[in-house]
Amino acid sequence: MKKLLIIDYKQFGYHTGNFHHCKYLKEEYSIGFICWDQGFPKIEIEGVVVIYVNRRGNILLRAIRFLRLALREVKDKRTIIFIKYFKVVSLAMRLLKPHNFFILDIRTGSVHKKQIYRRFYDARMKFETRFFKNVTVISQSLAEKLKIAHKSHILPLGADIISSTKKTFKSLHLLYVGTLLNRNIEVTVHGFKLFYDEFKERISIAYTIIGDGTNNEAQDLRGLVSKYGLSDVVKVTGLIPYTNLAPYYDTCNIGVSYVPLTDYYDCQPVTKTFEYLLSGMPVIATNTSENRAVIQNKNGVLIGETADDFYVGLKTISKNRMSFDSDNIRFSKLDYKWENIVENNLKPYLYKVFRS
Repeated sequence: MKKLLIIDYKQFGYHTGNFHHCKYLKEEYSIGFICWDQGFPKIEIEGVVVIYVNRRGNILLRAIRFLRLALREVKDKRTIIFIKYFKVVSLAMRLLKPHNFFILDIRTGSVHKKQIYRRFYDARMKFETRFFKNVTVISQSLAEKLKIAHKSHILPLGADIISSTKKTFKSLHLLYVGTLLNRNIEVTVHGFKLFYDEFKERISIAYTIIGDGTNNEAQDLRGLVSKYGLSDVVKVTGLIPYTNLAPYYDTCNIGVSYVPLTDYYDCQPVTKTFEYLLSGMPVIATNTSENRAVIQNKNGVLIGETADDFYVGLKTISKNRMSFDSDNIRFSKLDYKWENIVENNLKPYLYKVFRS
């Protein structure tokens, strides 16, 4: 059986891309997975060996520890090393194991609020791609932004069908799942309040927000919800493992795919857009290039980034809600299933790398 070592700085199961790559590759590959132990509950997939690296010590000690464990797992020159861009570690691995098959996987450009940091991060990442023969990128627009389209393979974002329930739309139950870091999700709460105050007597509506950031964003949102007197209808759960999300996708019927409208978010596909659609949910989505590619009137609405925009989007969803068909929404996006992406894109690419 061919050997595949996946390296990711996020704990296994908390980055949906590599989790699903493992899920659909494990029958053909012997998979090892190295990641940080970020203190979250451990998630397992039979056939995938996960090596956790603790984060004790300063940044240099942590990087050395991670690198040492990763190098120890590469026992065979025929092992394919699939590494999500990881500053210092990805390049060091490439230089220290020059005879292995490497794939550098780029899932995002910098989304830092300060332009100087974004430019430095993206420039450094672009520079490091020079050392890799094989580079995968999440979208064509990101590859073009980084000016590496000529040497990149597009490995797109996907989703699984988390919920197969047929949604009804007599009432509205919104769902946001994702990071709260730098996403301005409080804007959606402001917009929700505008809609709720006007329409609460005419339609039942609720909103569940799942996720957290690194600066107590979830707690701040709970404070805002309480301030607005919305605690009975808006719930901020904090982080929930991917494997425990199904009940929320079953009971909610409108997805919220909200990212700020900036040039650095514009080329980033949003995981949850695809998960909502494949769960049969219309989506309220900010009007990015990547969202425009998949959101039409029959499966949602595109909005701006202000509270008023979110309010107007909710009004549009409410007005059109009885025209949505969750089965049609789900079936129209089956090409974006992780299983299909792995089978039709990643597997042929890995085979090509292995044969090179």
